[in-house]
Amino acid sequence: MKAPKTYKYEWKTAEEVIANIDTVVKFPTFGVGSVAKKTGVTNPETYRKAHALWLKLKDAFNAEAATYNPEAYNSNLGSVGKVERREVLRSRWWDELSEYAEDEYDDITRIIEVLHDYEVLETGRILFGS
Repeated sequence: MKAPKTYKYEWKTAEEVIANIDTVVKFPTFGVGSVAKKTGVTNPETYRKAHALWLKLKDAFNAEAATYNPEAYNSNLGSVGKVERREVLRSRWWDELSEYAEDEYDDITRIIEVLHDYEVLETGRILFGS
């Protein structure tokens, strides 16, 4: 049996993610499976919302690096750790960036975390905390 391909954050658009929701891959921190199985979400519109919020989070994460002080504990994204390897707190970045209903929180954040945990962005690696 052939081992599944390792997911390397190559799905860059919502439509690419939707086209691959049932593709079995090895996620860097979530193991082997499809994004649909790992998240329990199959609604394409939820993936579109997650992608839009991800783009906002990515921009905010990169912008934050210029002034981020790990000793200050005042990040709007709930960042902790070194600037180049920050963990962001789910409830903080959701409150800061999301315009979606609270009942969408679990599905949208789970999609973002499965697809992007441990990804290296412009200013460092992003990790997700609860």
